[in-house]
Amino acid sequence: MRTVMQAVILAGGQGTRLRPLTLWQPKPLLPLLEVPFLHWLIGRCRRAALTDILLSVGYLGRQIEAALGDGAAWGVKLRYIVEETPLDTAGALVLAQPYFSGDPLVVFNADILTDLDLLALIQCHLQSGAVATLTLARVEDITAYGLVEVGEGGRIQSFREKPTAAEALTLTTNTINAGTYVLDPAIFKDYPSGDPLSLERRVFPDLLRQGRRLQAYLHTGYWRDLGTPASYYHGQLDILLGRMTDFPLEDVEAKAPGVWVHKTAEIHPNAQLQAPCYIGAHTHLGSQAQVPAGTILGSYSWVNGSLEPGVYGPGLLVV
Repeated sequence: MRTVMQAVILAGGQGTRLRPLTLWQPKPLLPLLEVPFLHWLIGRCRRAALTDILLSVGYLGRQIEAALGDGAAWGVKLRYIVEETPLDTAGALVLAQPYFSGDPLVVFNADILTDLDLLALIQCHLQSGAVATLTLARVEDITAYGLVEVGEGGRIQSFREKPTAAEALTLTTNTINAGTYVLDPAIFKDYPSGDPLSLERRVFPDLLRQGRRLQAYLHTGYWRDLGTPASYYHGQLDILLGRMTDFPLEDVEAKAPGVWVHKTAEIHPNAQLQAPCYIGAHTHLGSQAQVPAGTILGSYSWVNGSLEPGVYGPGLLVV
């Protein structure tokens, strides 16, 4: 059985929940500790031997193409599928069909921070014989997500819409669609190209009605949807605190547990730093600098005073 696979990154969304951060910058390029999200995700693909990557872009897609180019900087091949109008998750995949090699597709939503073992997910798909394998995760508040019900052998049985708070109290499952899939590309051949189409609301339920096997892969490690400002912020704190471990920080040193400082930063001995915090490249902290817990300070900043917890872009000046 062939195990070479293509990756597809769904990066065409408008990031509405993250506004105003996404008014002038596409969500997949928002930085996590100054590393654009797509840089990290492409690195994960490469480490899993997924080097043929299709990027579905729409909103501010030219920025993504300009930032990433052909992928040579990461040792991968990037090709872009441009949505002239929003096509939803499956519509973007139908549009990408001319680029498919025929091998299984590993599909990513471009707003999920996770330490998911991609090789284990791929192996699960190959062993199950399913036409689609969905990564699932358990969450405490299920009212924000659609639920996935799983039967014997990990076979997916049904999908449920977001439950109300009252309904949630009566349910025994808390497994949700975690936004990473392995899919047989043939499942898209009968859908018309250029029309909006949803994986979650149309394609997956269609496959169940046809009696096709959908397999669940339960991820029990770190998982976070970065789609809101609060979650985007807390995801970065989770990296600093070691809760999310699959996020390499290059040229950054831990000066104390949870205190991460770029090697080029200049820190006065009297500066006060509380964990968790991050100090970016070429940043100067003077003798009066006070950096509280929960601070992410961008590169080329100059601080000699007190900050409030939060995310600060590059070039901040505080005296």
